[in-house]
This record gives sequence, structure tokens and C-alpha cells, in this order.
Amino acid sequence: MVTPEWIRRHYITEIANKPKVKLKEMITDIIQRFRCVVSIGQCRRENKWAKDLIEGKMIEHYARIWDYAQELLRSNPCSTCKVCVTVNPNGINYFHRFYIGFKVICEGWKRGCRRVISLDECFLKGAVKGELLTAIGRDANNQVYPIAWVVVDVENKPNWTWFLELLRDDLYLDGGRGLVVISDQRKGLLEYVKDILPHVEHKNCVRHIYANFRKTFTGLEYKKLFWAASESCIESDFKRHMESIKSLNPSAYEYMMSK
Repeated sequence: MVTPEWIRRHYITEIANKPKVKLKEMITDIIQRFRCVVSIGQCRRENKWAKDLIEGKMIEHYARIWDYAQELLRSNPCSTCKVCVTVNPNGINYFHRFYIGFKVICEGWKRGCRRVISLDECFLKGAVKGELLTAIGRDANNQVYPIAWVVVDVENKPNWTWFLELLRDDLYLDGGRGLVVISDQRKGLLEYVKDILPHVEHKNCVRHIYANFRKTFTGLEYKKLFWAASESCIESDFKRHMESIKSLNPSAYEYMMSK
């Protein structure tokens, strides 16, 4: 027999996966799954209860971040886990940043991946805000290879510098010699990378270049030629596609060559 407690446990998982589920959707789902009739008030209370439970556990987990770091180091010897907090005048610790670089992943990148690293970031949503900074590589099959990542309270120069310094030490990057770093078109990040890896070759992410390119040069033909040139693996193919763009619009050709 289905009990209210069983339905509660079920919706903890449902709301965790779909936090913006609507109350009417909950009512319809309960009727279809459990053959039970519930009111919108009951669903509202259970929705709030489940969200409070989920978000409360997230906050409790951040309080145990040192235990998490120690367990990672115990189970992954020689890895790097760094926890930083800020202390307010009342002596209360606030989360600042947390770096994870697994030894086996770093060794795998050094031995079997291309000397290319992509740097990117994204916002964390939910009860605990922040940003995730990542360093991503490409393996021999041209598949995504996560290298290291850091959770920070805010994206700024000190946090990026801290991340890049730890990444440099874990991968033995030698000032960036023979290394290519790909990022979006923010000038600030370019300067941060040059401070830590002065000899690195810096490239822009082609998706961000195209986002700006399409603002001026619109149309399907521009799109096809742009991506054909960008995805060329042979220099002769690249030059052929670029000549097609040049014959179509010299301004588009000059814009792409400048990037």
C-alpha cells in the first residue's frame, strides 16, 4: 500500500532533479503514479518541505568540506586538494574556494593528451551560490578530458591566479612552453594566464568568435563557411575555405583572419 511517507521520499528525488516542478504537475503525477487525490495545498507544503530538506543538506555538506578533502586525499594518494575559507570578525568561517586535482588524471593528461587546455567557468545555482572554474583537455580520441577544477565564491583575478598556479604545479607546465590555452574572449583571463604561464600560446574559443561574427555577417552561407574553415585539419583546406569567404565578403575574411 502506498503511504504518504513513501510519496514524500519519492518527491525528494523528483524535486532534487527538477527543482522548478509546478504544483499542478505534482498533482497530475501523483494521480497517475499512486492513484491518490491530493490538494494543491498539500503539494505546496510537501514541495517546501522537500526543498528545505535538500538545501539544508547542501549547507551541512559545505560545513564538512575539510572531511571531504581528507577523504579524497586518503583514497587518491599524491593528489592535490586545497580548501580556503575567510574568517569574519566574529570568528565564523565562510567558504572561499576549493581546488581538486587528482594525481592519476594529471598523469593521464601529461602522458596521453594533446598539449591543449581549455579554461572555462559556469555559475552554480541553488541554495549555495558560487562559480565553477575548470581546466579541460582533449584525449587521443578527441574526447573531453577533465583535468582539474575549483569551486570559488566569485570569479576574479585572485581566484583565477590561485587556480592557474596550482594547475601549473600539478602538470609541471614549465611556464607554458609548448602549451596552447583556449578560453573565451575576455581580456582579463588572457592577462591572468600570461602572468602564470608567460610562454603559453593563447587561442580563443571558436564558439565565442562565431557569436560575435554572426552579429555582423548573418546568413547560412557565412555560417557554413565559418565552421568549415574552423574545423579544417589541413592547412590547404583552411586556405580554400578562407578564399571562399574572401570572395563572398572581404570584410568577413579580414575579421576572421584578425581572430
